Amino acid sequence: MTEQPMDDKPKATIEDTLRAVGEDVVEVLDSAVDQTSKFIGGENGNKLIGGAAVGALAAIVLPISIVTGALLGAGYAVLRKSNR
Repeated sequence: MTEQPMDDKPKATIEDTLRAVGEDVVEVLDSAVDQTSKFIGGENGNKLIGGAAVGALAAIVLPISIVTGALLGAGYAVLRKSNR
């Protein structure tokens, strides 16, 4: 007679964990861009400007320049808009 393992739950793989973390990061970035664009321009705030602002703020803690951060943030906002 063979013994069944007590834990029948499927094991989480590294890929599953990375995918879940990636989805959380995207949700946070989307929310940050939305809230920043609303703060800057009201309900009709420009997402491109919101993305640039979020990127510039992220550059403060990341080892990139503020200009690079703004460009990356604006690029993210454009990419997000094109995927919708």
